[in-house]
Amino acid sequence: MVSANRPAQAEPSNPNGGARRTRRRVALWGVTVLSVGTLAVIVLPYLGFDPNASQVGIRPDVPFHFPLLLVHIFTGGIALLLGPLQFFAAIRRRAPRVHQVVGRAYLLAGVLPSGIAGFGVAVLSTGGPVAAWGFAMLSVFWLVSAGYGVAAARRRDFRAHERWMRRNFAATFAGFTLRAWLGLLVAAQLFLLEPVYGGDFDALFAVAYGAAAWLCWVPNVLFVEWWMQARASAPVGRRPLPG
Repeated sequence: MVSANRPAQAEPSNPNGGARRTRRRVALWGVTVLSVGTLAVIVLPYLGFDPNASQVGIRPDVPFHFPLLLVHIFTGGIALLLGPLQFFAAIRRRAPRVHQVVGRAYLLAGVLPSGIAGFGVAVLSTGGPVAAWGFAMLSVFWLVSAGYGVAAARRRDFRAHERWMRRNFAATFAGFTLRAWLGLLVAAQLFLLEPVYGGDFDALFAVAYGAAAWLCWVPNVLFVEWWMQARASAPVGRRPLPG
């Protein structure tokens, strides 16, 4: 017979929980560092407001092309800077008002203007139709996912809000992955420069640029979707605690 005074047996703890939370924090800090580093790389060439320093082709027949690009670059930098802060659980728990203010700034000063301007820049792209469509669809997804995230927050469905904002930041992080993919795709094709492209580096770059316009965001979104599904389907005892 079990004594009535015997303390209830504690549920077994998950020995992997601490390691899993540590990995999540390291990953989040890694994304934060990469986002801030990308911000510097993206913005610095444009601080002089010189069209000749542009990292992308500017159409001389469209006078508002460069100003539109500047809006996209600078407000996109705001999104890269503020986006990671939304996923620090300590901020959400201890300073929910800060989380709300940063979230509004991320959307209104970052995603919204950068997404609208980015769509215009995509339409005016000199990188060919494949790149133009890739960047245009990125802008559409960026804006639509933000809209769904806001709608979920307004109806106080915070689980759906968090999921949509994870998808949204996957698109924001294209600022980094575009450059990573572009460098990788150019390097991977260098041995083809003479036999396939006849020594025309611009043609090689155009192929890499068109592919990177899609690879910079579609795999990001698919990975986040897979991660959220895997996390949701994990047994309760194995799910990582917020942290």
